[in-house]
Amino acid sequence: MSDPFPIIHTFEGGPSADASMLLIRATGFDASVTTFAIPVDNVKHFIAFLLAWVGTISEATGDADATGEAQIMPIPATSVAVGAPSGQEGYLGISVGRAELVFALPLASLGPLGQTLMMAGTPANGVPT
Repeated sequence: MSDPFPIIHTFEGGPSADASMLLIRATGFDASVTTFAIPVDNVKHFIAFLLAWVGTISEATGDADATGEAQIMPIPATSVAVGAPSGQEGYLGISVGRAELVFALPLASLGPLGQTLMMAGTPANGVPT
């Protein structure tokens, strides 16, 4: 009998013919293949679900700051927004197409983040474009 939770090591996929779904093929270490589809508008919920659980697991195991050996795959963001609705918590929203993820972080971290973004956006000659 196959494992009800195979350990996945690779993902591949792409959009459905009508571009309404993200079709995914996940391959396990045991060579099992699990295929599934996610409506494009639900991808943000799926990603948020995964990130929330990784955060919870990292806190529980004390690995919250561990970087590990994971490879980084840059994601082309289409917009970034910052807000401070109330209290001492700020929001950082990052959009990739129709999907938007909103991260909550301490308000105190928004200043250094803003300074870093301003420095990164300044040309090498220091003259704004």
